[in-house]
Amino acid sequence: MRLTLFTDYSLRVLPVLATRTESLVTIGDLADVYGISHAHLTKVTHLLGKSGWVDTVRGRHGGMRLSVHPSRLKLGTTLIRHFETDVALVECFG
Repeated sequence: MRLTLFTDYSLRVLPVLATRTESLVTIGDLADVYGISHAHLTKVTHLLGKSGWVDTVRGRHGGMRLSVHPSRLKLGTTLIRHFETDVALVECFG
């Protein structure tokens, strides 16, 4: 199985949010950590927010944080299946 960049970026955002629970994380913070463009991260965080995994706060002092406790995240069964349309592990499963 090969993940899209969108899913890869989503999987990179969540650990940062899980470790920084005391404050909001901005797209600029994430861009600095991973060297990903702001535009890509905006799309990723928007969808994470719409999916209910991330709470977003707009405005000058805004940012994002996890909406669930990190122990409740199930990356394979929820996140990856939500973002990936083709989850066949090998070709014959498709």
